[in-house]
Amino acid sequence: MRNMTLAAIGVAVLALPSAAAAQQYYGQGYAQPNYGQPSYGQPRGDWYGDRRARFAGYPQFRGVEAHIRGEIMQGVRDDLIERDDARDLMGQLRDIQLQEAREFRVHGWNLPDDDQHQIRSRLDQLDRLVDQIRDQS
Repeated sequence: MRNMTLAAIGVAVLALPSAAAAQQYYGQGYAQPNYGQPSYGQPRGDWYGDRRARFAGYPQFRGVEAHIRGEIMQGVRDDLIERDDARDLMGQLRDIQLQEAREFRVHGWNLPDDDQHQIRSRLDQLDRLVDQIRDQS
């Protein structure tokens, strides 16, 4: 009895990975899922239409951008940065992020070194400007 139980558990353990890896086939002759999308030729909503929504920025800049955003918000909370100045600084950060999105449309994930250095330089300048404004108060 004990051996049969162990054998059954062994078979179940071996079968789990293959069951998890199995995929349904939606090829010829099989119904494909609709996923709520309109038929061919019809407007597809924002699923495919807004490609910018999928790009969240290059990963090498996300930390610096979050740091700058955090310093601006903390500066406003601590009354070190005026709200109008904060709005301008956030606008400059958005401009840099728009440049990133334009570069992504041209180069994809393989951002050339010169473009990477230019974006990094703009972020460093903005970071220094935020620090300068915070220190003036």
